[in-house]
Amino acid sequence: MFIFTSQLTTATTDTTGKFRYICDQDNDVGNYTTNSTYHKNLNTLLSTLTSNKEINYGFYNSSYGNNTDKVNAIGLCRGDVKPDDCQNCLQNSIALLIQLCQNRKEAIGWYDDEKCMLRSSNRSIFGINEMGPAMIASNLQNATKEVEDEYDKGLKNLLYNLKNEAASGESDLKYAEGSDQVGPNNNQTIFALVQCTPDLSETLCDECLDKSIKEIPSCCDNRIGIGGRFLRPSCYLRYETNSLFYQPTQDSPSSSSSSSPSPTPDSPSPSPSKSSSPTSVPSFSALPPFAENTTSSPGICHIKLMKRS
Repeated sequence: MFIFTSQLTTATTDTTGKFRYICDQDNDVGNYTTNSTYHKNLNTLLSTLTSNKEINYGFYNSSYGNNTDKVNAIGLCRGDVKPDDCQNCLQNSIALLIQLCQNRKEAIGWYDDEKCMLRSSNRSIFGINEMGPAMIASNLQNATKEVEDEYDKGLKNLLYNLKNEAASGESDLKYAEGSDQVGPNNNQTIFALVQCTPDLSETLCDECLDKSIKEIPSCCDNRIGIGGRFLRPSCYLRYETNSLFYQPTQDSPSSSSSSSPSPTPDSPSPSPSKSSSPTSVPSFSALPPFAENTTSSPGICHIKLMKRS
C-alpha cells in the first residue's frame, strides 16, 4: 500500500512549467556531497547517457562507478517521440534534474508534456517494477450515470487492450497507443497511450500498467475522468477525451472502432454533445503543478503524490 505524505517525498514543477520532478527524500537513500566521487560519477554518467547514437528507440540505461559510489540511470522517451527530439528532451532533463535535485541520490523527472523520463539512483533500478514515487492526475467533469458507465466501460476496454499490446512488446520498446469511440451515442473519442521501460518483463509491465488502470480515480458520483496521467518510474499511462496528444506511429494501429479520420495533434476538437457530456474539455497543460492531495471540483485537476513503496 502506498503512503501519501509530503514529509518524505515532494513533487513540483520547475519555473518553465515543463519539468515535473521528485527529489526522493527517504532516509534510506540519503544525500551525496558536492565534488565527492559519487557526484563526479553522477555527472559523468548523465553527460554520456545519450552518447550512443545507434540507439533510436528512446531507451537509455547505464551505470558508472563502483560500490557505494556507483550511480545508475535510466532515460526513456515516449514511443511517439523522434530520436532527435528524444535526445534533446533528455539533455534538458539532465540539466534540470542535476540543478533541481542537487545532492539527492534518488531523483526522477518528466519533461515537456512527459515526452521523456529521467531517473538516477545509487541502487539497482534495472528490470525492477517500481510503482513509486509516482504522480497521478485526472480531469473530472460532471456527467449523468448513463454517460459515466458508458465512458468508464469504453475507457477500460481501450486501456486493457493497449496494456496487453505494450506488455508483449519487444525488449527495446514496450509502447502502445490508440483511440476509441465511447459514450451512449459513440460521440466521444478517447485517445490513450501506455508505455513501460523496456527492461521490464511482460509480466512486470502488465502488473505496472494494470495497477494504474485500476487506480483511475472516480472522485464521486456523476463524474467522469475525461483525462488522466499516471507517471511512475516503471510505466506511464495517459488518456484524453477529444484531444489527440501524441504523434501516431505507423506501426501502432488505432484501436478506434470509427472509420472517421482522427484530428491532428493539438488541433481544435469539436465540442461534444450537450446531452452526454460537458461542452468544454479543460486543457491538461493549463492545470496547476502537481501537488499532493489536491481537492477536486468540476474542471479542476485531482492530483495525488505516491511515495516509493
